[in-house]
Amino acid sequence: SPKIEVTPSPKIEVTPTPAPSTTVAAASTPKEKKPEEAFVVPDLFAAFRSPQEAATKPSIATTPTTTTTPKTTDSLPPKEDQIQVKPSKTIKIEIGTKVLPHPEKISWGGEDAIFTQGRTFGVFDGVSGAEKEEGLPLYSVTLAKEMKSSAGSKGLKAEEMEAKLLRAAELADETATGASTAIVASLGEDGFLRVLNMGDSYLLVVRDGRVVARSDEIVHYFDCPFQLSVDSPDRPVDGTVMNVEVIPGDTIVLGSDGVFDNLTEKAICDIVEEGPSASVIASVISLESRRIGDDPEAETPYAKEAKKAQYEEYSSGLGGKVDDVSCVVVRCS
Repeated sequence: SPKIEVTPSPKIEVTPTPAPSTTVAAASTPKEKKPEEAFVVPDLFAAFRSPQEAATKPSIATTPTTTTTPKTTDSLPPKEDQIQVKPSKTIKIEIGTKVLPHPEKISWGGEDAIFTQGRTFGVFDGVSGAEKEEGLPLYSVTLAKEMKSSAGSKGLKAEEMEAKLLRAAELADETATGASTAIVASLGEDGFLRVLNMGDSYLLVVRDGRVVARSDEIVHYFDCPFQLSVDSPDRPVDGTVMNVEVIPGDTIVLGSDGVFDNLTEKAICDIVEEGPSASVIASVISLESRRIGDDPEAETPYAKEAKKAQYEEYSSGLGGKVDDVSCVVVRCS
């Protein structure tokens, strides 16, 4: 084959160009908004302040706030051996409780019961329609006493709560009367909150003014929650379970349907944000639940559901529900 001659291509010289400087464009200036009128929140905590505090307490108002974008830097991330990881610490808790018996049951204490023991707490809502034998302790009270005696000081796992609640129910079957729903929660040293719910009570985790976790109710139908009694087929194994990590600053609100039938989650969050302590928050939530329960024109979660269920008394979709009220509040730090 003929010889192919290849002419070498001329040498190409490339002159390096300096790297362009990088600039970060400032965020666009937002359009100027008309100032919003401040919304004055009712001061539900006035009764809990001393005269000196009341004299210096400013009016509570919500006004628009301006946030600034944090500055960014081009500095390199720290080397691996420069990163310091703080050891995790057990979350400290402050617990407050409040029970308000139904107005017609004040003389004998009502049908609800609560307990707190170490890092475990619970609410037991006695079923008003259950048959009761005179002279025997209430089922709800027996559950609370037995759980308090067996809970211990450390946090419990879900299966441990289930086993302890079953033993408490078996004891109540033999020695008590009536029936009760049950919600039990325990905050472990690992920072996880574990909840076991049998019925229509609720637990909320409130963070920065909003609900970040809520338990699930379990009912046979509207106004007929799962419940424990000697005649009931429901057992703790049937309950709903929640497992959620909490952080310092969170507030846990646990309450019977006497709370959640009358107060919206927004109302509860507002009270939590303004409350100075767990005890005061529990008291204000309970008192406000009772106040709304007595109001036939109030917009309540219960009235909305009762209207759907065609309850004649709630055909307007309005009205509170008078009931025993039980509340446990846990503040985490």
